Amino acid sequence: MTTITPEAIASQAGELARSGPSGGATETLVEAAGGDRRLIEAARDHVASHLHNAVDDFEATAALTLLNRTLASMPRHDPLDWRVRWTQRFRRP
Repeated sequence: MTTITPEAIASQAGELARSGPSGGATETLVEAAGGDRRLIEAARDHVASHLHNAVDDFEATAALTLLNRTLASMPRHDPLDWRVRWTQRFRRP
């Protein structure tokens, strides 16, 4: 079993961003990460930290945009969802 690292996802996002606009780029990244949102978030953080040191790296900016677009299309699980807590707050015994 191979372990996918955030750096590998970030480099793949950079390659997809360089290849031009394609409709399946977000799906490709989700498949490469195995549907793991935390892995894509770590790749986004890796690219963002690189951009703090090299603000003129436009390819990294395109990769960051693609990673953010991928995260926006993925479902989010929030264990502290206010709707669940609101209904439990007024629950009768």
